[in-house]
Amino acid sequence: MSADKTVGDEPKAGRRRPLLNRNRPEEIEEIEDADAVEERGVTAGKGRATPGRRQQDEEEDTGNVATRTVGGFREYLEGVRSELSKVIWPTREEAQRLTIIVLITLVTAAIVLGAISLFFTELFRIGLGSPIILLAVMVIAVAGGLIFMRVNSRRSSY
Repeated sequence: MSADKTVGDEPKAGRRRPLLNRNRPEEIEEIEDADAVEERGVTAGKGRATPGRRQQDEEEDTGNVATRTVGGFREYLEGVRSELSKVIWPTREEAQRLTIIVLITLVTAAIVLGAISLFFTELFRIGLGSPIILLAVMVIAVAGGLIFMRVNSRRSSY
């Protein structure tokens, strides 16, 4: 973008031709050559039909079932080896740091899920002994859920 254009300027349709000096015919030839290049464009035709993917992927099957199977397995292993050569393996320090992070997350999640399980186990144990307590907890939970949904719907409507 040139420095003389501003935000409000919109590009005009078509191209502008520079004013030519009528005394110099070489300028006219240069512009005509440039027009020919621009008209051809980037996507010039190849002069032949492009084959489809299905035609490119079809290969002749050679050999019997055993040799094709072994050849396919060998190609698979070569592909695995080439992909493994592209892997950037972590250093020992990175591996230790990431292992510690995973273990801490695992232990934290186990403790939280265990506490939730213990809470509900005790709640239902008490509730089966005294159903009025279980009913009261359920009513409180439903009321709390409705209040939470109502508060959140008001916040999101702004």
